[in-house]
Amino acid sequence: MGILVRNHCGKNVELKTGSSLIAHLKERYKRTDSYAVNRYLEAEQVQLNEVFRAFGIEDIGKVQVRTVLQNDGMKPLFNAAIEDGLRMGFEKESNWQVLVADTVDATKMAQEWYFLDYDEDEVALREIGQGAPIPVGILKVGDQSIRLHKRGRGIEWTDEAKDMNIKLVSLFLMKVGKKLGRDYENTAIYRLLNGYFPDGSDSPPVIGVKTANNLTIGDLFYAAMYMEEELGYNVKRLVMNRKMASSIAELKNGDGNYLFIDNLKSGEWPSPLGAPIHITNLVPDNRIILVDTAFALIRYSYKEFGVEFERSAKTQLEGSYGTEISEFVPFEKNARLIITLDQQRA
Repeated sequence: MGILVRNHCGKNVELKTGSSLIAHLKERYKRTDSYAVNRYLEAEQVQLNEVFRAFGIEDIGKVQVRTVLQNDGMKPLFNAAIEDGLRMGFEKESNWQVLVADTVDATKMAQEWYFLDYDEDEVALREIGQGAPIPVGILKVGDQSIRLHKRGRGIEWTDEAKDMNIKLVSLFLMKVGKKLGRDYENTAIYRLLNGYFPDGSDSPPVIGVKTANNLTIGDLFYAAMYMEEELGYNVKRLVMNRKMASSIAELKNGDGNYLFIDNLKSGEWPSPLGAPIHITNLVPDNRIILVDTAFALIRYSYKEFGVEFERSAKTQLEGSYGTEISEFVPFEKNARLIITLDQQRA
């Protein structure tokens, strides 16, 4: 049994509800979470609030959780109604997007690792004689594979929780999403710092400073030029902890004047080398990661972020969880360079 709703084009459409909606989502999208519900409504050109109005609910935010969960027809729509709270927290508090070159769709949980095999001299741009072979790089599949992981957080629906209205629940979920977003960003930074493979084959190169344990603006410049001239990549972002960023903000010139006095006055982090500073507590005090964000890291995604129902095996309570399945993997190891302040460069 369905429900009639007027879509964006002014046409009445019959939408599936309850178990028939769940069956349709499983068949069409292979999932029944908020992501699938929203795709279904987009295809029908209908907004979620219009569906709830058809059920007699003018403002879904004012309705108690149990009102929706105890209505078999509306229950599959519940996670779509609360998704915004989780998503806002997840996206507001996470800056992983600025660290990633691109997101690649994965077709399975274990993804092959591809790499480009070439010789620098062989693929250098040069004149090619008539009939001579054109130098090429070869795309290969490595011996190692990439395992994607499911990550998520959520709330269990106890009887007490079901008494809350959906607007209040959304605020709590925003708080949960905030933590999820921070953890997700930390995963990306961990990969920049350490690589993905346990054998260290994709760990970034390192470079010391002129005088150990003494960072100067010249050291930053030298590292950036080394990255550009020797590794072939450009610094687009500097990743470090707050203590290290403060040390850079307080650098002085030979006359004892602050190099970034305007930033100290405005309360904004400087952008040495024209690259913004990215703050994280995952990077040790004596390390700075120089990142070419166009090549350093890619994200394999098997399941985009969505809110789903799941029953806890421990408590036997239903819960709503914001989850996604993905993994961050270095794309080009030389698109990262770590400055080690406790090491003197040769």
